[in-house]
Amino acid sequence: MENAITAGLAKQIVLARALETTANNVANQTTSGFKADHIAFREYLTAIDPATSGDPTVSLVVDPDTYTDFAAGGLEQSYRDLDFAIDGDGFFAVETPAGVRYTRDGRFNVNAYGELVTRSGAQVLDAGGSPILIDPEAGSVLATPDGELQQNNTPIAALGVYRFDDMRQLRKAGDNLFAASDEPAAAEIRRVRQGFIETSNVNPVAAMTDMIEIMRAYEQAANLSETASNLERKAIETLGSTR
Repeated sequence: MENAITAGLAKQIVLARALETTANNVANQTTSGFKADHIAFREYLTAIDPATSGDPTVSLVVDPDTYTDFAAGGLEQSYRDLDFAIDGDGFFAVETPAGVRYTRDGRFNVNAYGELVTRSGAQVLDAGGSPILIDPEAGSVLATPDGELQQNNTPIAALGVYRFDDMRQLRKAGDNLFAASDEPAAAEIRRVRQGFIETSNVNPVAAMTDMIEIMRAYEQAANLSETASNLERKAIETLGSTR
């Protein structure tokens, strides 16, 4: 019975993490450029005393592996000059207090210093790794399909679009940003759509279905642990009353 309780608790722990991950996906289904996380469960076999059970091993579920789905979201027209979407592979690079970070969220603004920045105030970097300056007196910004920014038909910068050969090195760093352990390479082909944003790649119907299934599995695991605990308590009470 102790084995059943242990197995049930182990399952509850990883299901709680799975529910947290799935709930975060649901909460970000409307966040531009958001990439969904998924859970991969792993089995762990542990040996037990053969005298306590006919099966010498117990199968437990250990802390799951979390991985990010980098599949592209859809492109949605926003009709806003400072909204940009990458059509294909790659990330925008931005400068933060913690260093350079990467994002697919191209909803940009111009701050009081004329710098192109993200919604959280991080400086957007050009193809050379420098901040992009916008002259508020030089008219609207026009972006060519390869990411070159122009004002009054004069090039002012090129949006930096960077790629990674190994996407597994990217880890989420908050504010819809990714940190990388290695330096990226410049994308060979830059395809930027002005006036568009990339939607989240979360499938809301699938995510809600996953949440329901996880909650049901959690309830079943809780019932298993409770039943095993009750049986163990009754066995102890029965043994105590026979003395």
